[in-house]
Amino acid sequence: MTSQMVDIHTPGLKWWLNHLETSFHAEHSVDLFVNVLKRRSVRNPTPAALATAQLFLRLMSTRKVNNIPNLVEYMLSLETKLSAARPRELSIRNMVRRVLAIIREEAENIGLGEQFKAAMEAAEAAEADEARAMPPARNASRPPLVTSHTSFAVGTAQVTSLFNVISHPATPQTISAASSPPQSGYQTPVHAPLVTSISHPKDIRPAIIQDIQELIEELESSEVAISEYGPQLIHKNEVIMTYGFPSSVYRLLLRAAHKRDHDFTVVVVEGSPNILNHTHGVFMNKIPLLDEDDETTQRKSLQELGIQVILIADTNIYNFIGRVNKVILGANYVLADGSVLATSGALNVARAAKTLDKPVVVVAGSHALCPITAFNRFDLIEMGPPMTVGFEQAGDLLDKVDFPNPLADFIEPQFVTMFVTNNGIISKSAINRATLDLYHMPEADLI
Repeated sequence: MTSQMVDIHTPGLKWWLNHLETSFHAEHSVDLFVNVLKRRSVRNPTPAALATAQLFLRLMSTRKVNNIPNLVEYMLSLETKLSAARPRELSIRNMVRRVLAIIREEAENIGLGEQFKAAMEAAEAAEADEARAMPPARNASRPPLVTSHTSFAVGTAQVTSLFNVISHPATPQTISAASSPPQSGYQTPVHAPLVTSISHPKDIRPAIIQDIQELIEELESSEVAISEYGPQLIHKNEVIMTYGFPSSVYRLLLRAAHKRDHDFTVVVVEGSPNILNHTHGVFMNKIPLLDEDDETTQRKSLQELGIQVILIADTNIYNFIGRVNKVILGANYVLADGSVLATSGALNVARAAKTLDKPVVVVAGSHALCPITAFNRFDLIEMGPPMTVGFEQAGDLLDKVDFPNPLADFIEPQFVTMFVTNNGIISKSAINRATLDLYHMPEADLI
């Protein structure tokens, strides 16, 4: 009997992008992406945002309906389905907000802003009716997770919806003082002229597709744009501490190494068991983080560039923190109030830095900025399999002991000094305004 060689492809971001290129089908691909999200085959903010934006691009390209209300309704239905698959992957909801802003902008440009406004009002009214029809929850003190077009204000009759967000863009007086590059096509300009009347309806899908393509280009280049701020952050003879080796922080350090003539030291905390092997692999140059054709990777290793890299255990954080000039942490998500969701264990580094007044710099792409504030922070923390932090030779003890394994830490704003995004360096006091301006929102949602 002859054996046949079978290629087994593990679903991931590359697999998903290849599927969209070769086997895309509107309904089937949406259902397939839901399954991919449930299995966590595509995870983390940047891959999830890129996968979602690519899906929206294909859907808009094949969507034959040019009616504004139908487009809005379709996007909101997609948000409900995708967010239900991974409610803690906030970048999915962020991509829906960005695409809705694109539709709003293009609708206003051809004089159909009122149709968009009416569509959002109808969606809000439908959700309110559905909420009233549901039985009261057991714990009425906590509002439920919001969708992309509603928010909750506990104890008041005021409700802030994405309809209000998108129908009333930010005014010049509310523009943030934070530095940012010129706005791309997917964001609504502050002084966007409204066309009062048109003779014939126009197909806005080409403009929407072009703006989504610009959004995808921003996602793909976000880490490279962030790395350009490395020389501004890291100075001569400084000692930098980081937690693990996320690719965004690695790129930033590598860019600084090229510009600063190998004159700083990096102290890397190996991290929790969830990232321990990854940190060791990057430290020993066994796990490539960057692409071969990346112009920033003439010599990929920090050690090869002459940077002294010291790997320490979590228990030695307080022994080294006194010698550190600043701490640089990679963020999963940044909330509107400056709170940070980071890899589990990063809170220990932030607390140590706060104790000795060391600045903490958080690195995050603009797609990781979430216009929300948390009512209950623990609802945003995902738990991992307990065996990853258990004991291999514990025997029957594992059946009697529970090992909680949070995959993220919630870092409060008081532990953060500044943020570095692909839109610039933002102070802690300006992060709220910068996040709301990004989505053209008057206030953050409460979840």
